[in-house]
Amino acid sequence: MKINLNRIFYVKKSSTCMNKDGNPLSVYSNYSDALKSANYIGNNLIPYFCEKCKYYHLKPEKFYCKQVERKCSCVDHNGNPKKTYMTQEDAVKMVNIRASSGAKLAVYKCPFGTGFHLTSHNMI
Repeated sequence: MKINLNRIFYVKKSSTCMNKDGNPLSVYSNYSDALKSANYIGNNLIPYFCEKCKYYHLKPEKFYCKQVERKCSCVDHNGNPKKTYMTQEDAVKMVNIRASSGAKLAVYKCPFGTGFHLTSHNMI
């Protein structure tokens, strides 16, 4: 029996990034491997680069919002760089995703013109 080794994926698990249930996410060293795995698995998964662990993970496309790679100087209440979304539609999509867990957020245009941010400031 012949085995197609191009269809076998050896998956490493993250030691830093977990899913909402606390299980480690699968990690891929490059976009190409992540994309091949996403295509193999199906379920409309897409690869994304994680700034935290510096690897690629997969997530359902409905939860993916395109962020701007170039950071502006906007910071959150803890002094961390704010996530910047490429379009207002992506930012609104993230507001709706976060609202499902009870977060009350709004979208505003970055004052430096790099995209859109989310805020909880002055939200009721």
